[in-house]
Amino acid sequence: DNNFHGTLPSEMFTSSLDLRNIDIGGNDFEGMIPKGFGNLPKIAILRINNCTFEGELPPELFVSTSLRMLVVSDNNLNGSLPDELYGATSLQMLDLSSNEFSGTVSTDIGNLKALKTLELQSNKFVGTIPSTLGLLSNLETVDVSFNLFNGTVPEEVCDLRNSSASFTELVADCNGTLPRVTCTCCSACEVGL
Repeated sequence: DNNFHGTLPSEMFTSSLDLRNIDIGGNDFEGMIPKGFGNLPKIAILRINNCTFEGELPPELFVSTSLRMLVVSDNNLNGSLPDELYGATSLQMLDLSSNEFSGTVSTDIGNLKALKTLELQSNKFVGTIPSTLGLLSNLETVDVSFNLFNGTVPEEVCDLRNSSASFTELVADCNGTLPRVTCTCCSACEVGL
């Protein structure tokens, strides 16, 4: 939180190829997330949360095979998730919460075998929660609340939660008079949108 504002300098992406950790959260950057982040081959941690970035999530963010943590929460990002995201197999934390993302979450999310934390809450995702989340044996936290998901939290996800001591938090919109999602294994149920 330095109160920086404006756009990010393009030189950042050509003269700093050894950067491994970027945390520019809590500033007042504007415009779209620069595609130049994809030029940083060693980037492992990218925190660009609580800014005023807008537009879609650039597919270039997922070029680095070193990316372990991506936090873009509390921005004005929108659109559907790029297919390239599902190839980021080193990701351990993915926080897309409090944006305007829409569309479905692909069953290819089951490719993210290292994933421990998945924060999708407070967006506009639709469809059903993918059963392939049940393939992610390292999961500890999943929050899909305050979206437009419907149906039932898949049995595969509940089986994983019930068999894993580390999978302690599963939150969905399974509360209220007409819950959007049915869940027999959630740690917390929200009323949702």
